Amino acid sequence: MTRFASPVSALIICVNEADMIGPCLESIDFCAEIIIVDSGSTDGTVECVESYVAKGYPITLLHNDWPGFPRQRQFALDHANQPWCLSIDPDERVDDRLRQSIVAIAGAAGGKASGWYMRRRDWLKGYGYAHRWVLHNRLLRLFRREGASMDLTARVHESIHVPGETDTIEEGLLLHRREISVEEDLARANTYSSLKAVTLVERGKKPGLVRLVLSPFGNFLKFYLAKRYFLCGRHGFVYSMSVMIYSFATEAKLYEALQQNDKA
Repeated sequence: MTRFASPVSALIICVNEADMIGPCLESIDFCAEIIIVDSGSTDGTVECVESYVAKGYPITLLHNDWPGFPRQRQFALDHANQPWCLSIDPDERVDDRLRQSIVAIAGAAGGKASGWYMRRRDWLKGYGYAHRWVLHNRLLRLFRREGASMDLTARVHESIHVPGETDTIEEGLLLHRREISVEEDLARANTYSSLKAVTLVERGKKPGLVRLVLSPFGNFLKFYLAKRYFLCGRHGFVYSMSVMIYSFATEAKLYEALQQNDKA
């Protein structure tokens, strides 16, 4: 497989990812273009990226002050030139089978699908990559550039709008490799749930007592049993509980926001 030859623009947004971005770049060296948007790293991320530029990687390194997740990704997308785009985070890696699948899709003539979902395998602190029988989350990350755009109404867990059909890549995994402590995970859940609640309020979403009670528990069962994280032992239980906490915090903050709006 020829390096830097596949008609794909990899899109990366980052800040302070010096310890993560190198392996990510090495896993996408099939892409003809790599767009990296940094929002003010101070840990050597920029220097690390520049070292890969010196090695011949087709990187365009840009700076853009942080406008939020979807607008930053849209900024990266606006600078892409290849017919296909791959949205990837600095702490993710493309495994060999997924690499082959992406190259095959991007190199094929025609094809109905404008967007492709891929399965992401998470790393659980103290355990490693989730058990191979876990049903990994599906994320739309590969898409045709023409007509694609980010959903700018979302403040977190941004989504990509693509015209036409979507499909799922069956071969290969996106590996999510980051050590996250329980403390860090809870802090992130608190931050992300606040952003999600604001998004829901802006969209006119109303809270409900039934959803407040049942949604957190339902999400726990979805991950622990339906997605089989119980196969990861206590680490899978902790992971599923963190999903439950995030769900509860989002619903509770949505409920709180409505009460505050009623008083205003």
